[in-house]
Amino acid sequence: MKVPGYLGIRIDAQSALPVYEQVKRAIKLAILTGTLKNGEAVASIRDLAQRLQINPNTIIKIYGQLETEGFLASRPGLGYFVRFEIACGGNDRSTLFEALSEDFVHQAVELGFTREDIQKQIDKIFDRTTGKPRHGQ
Repeated sequence: MKVPGYLGIRIDAQSALPVYEQVKRAIKLAILTGTLKNGEAVASIRDLAQRLQINPNTIIKIYGQLETEGFLASRPGLGYFVRFEIACGGNDRSTLFEALSEDFVHQAVELGFTREDIQKQIDKIFDRTTGKPRHGQ
């Protein structure tokens, strides 16, 4: 499900990854890529729960974990705000990238794709995304 206007968060009901983890990773990715800037407010618990059609307790859990991990800060009466500087997040970016890659490869293998199929797909998406085809093509 794509949520217009809020980070394009998509929940895959077929994923082995729990819903809270899918949403948490999407918010982390938005922070790590600079889509959400340091000091910027994130959606309220109630608003995000309504938009994603999930229990508000799930959003409370996500925001709490992101606060513990240093991505968000809560301000009583005001909500949650990004408190992450990209410059200090290199290790977190690598960890998130590895987790996203692992999910992708795991799902592709479950669908019966080979290493060669996966690599070809990655190359095609990378070329399309960057507009820079690999050398030799």
